Formats: sequence, C-alpha cells, structure tokens
Amino acid sequence: MKPPKRDHRLLSNRQFRAVYDRGQKFSTPFFSAFFLATDNELQRFGLTTTRKIGNAVLRNRCRRRLREIFRLRDHSSLDGIGFDVVLNVRPTVATAGYREIEAAFSQMLLRFRRSIDKAKPSEGAK
Repeated sequence: MKPPKRDHRLLSNRQFRAVYDRGQKFSTPFFSAFFLATDNELQRFGLTTTRKIGNAVLRNRCRRRLREIFRLRDHSSLDGIGFDVVLNVRPTVATAGYREIEAAFSQMLLRFRRSIDKAKPSEGAK
C-alpha cells in the first residue's frame, strides 16, 4: 500500500485551523468530520487521534484504518469536487469493525455531497 501523496494530506496546524474555522461539521459515532470545500479538485485528508483512544499501537491502527477507508472510498460521488477533510477520531473507533467505520464514512460523504448540492445556485434560475 502506498501512503497518500504529500499534497493529498493536511499536515500543518494552519491547514487544520482553516478547516476547523471555515468548514462544516458532521458527526458519526466513530469520529467528527470537518469538511471545507475548495476551488481546486484536490481532495486532502487529515486526522487527529487523542490518547483517550488508547496506547500508541491502538491509535496507529485506527489511523491506518481511516487512511485506508479514505483511499478506497467511492470516488464517483465526489468526482471533480475539491475539499479538505479533518477527522477527529473518537474512542469508539478502537472497538468498531472495519465495515462499520467504512459505512459511517460513506454516509458522512453522502451528507457532505448533499450539503454541497444545496449550496449550489440552481442552473434554471438565471
């Protein structure tokens, strides 16, 4: 498995702060997600995990799972849409199954897509 390219990850505090300050928040039982739509088609990903989740081994396993879910997600629903997303992982993710987390992530992407569609002005109202 290849790690995400450096330009597909959020790395600096400034990048995370921009998403927190201007983005939309979506919650699931496993994580809180902050989305910020961007002008380019680049889709970037950032993660935060706290010590509440468990020891370093467990935190890293949670990160690996979420990065893999992001990498393997269905691209068709958000094709051509640029966004930054930050996931704040909750302790429940440590005991959840991969499929449960994947389903929650897919549902969250759908909610984000619907919010983008609502925000777009209708084409017929010119």
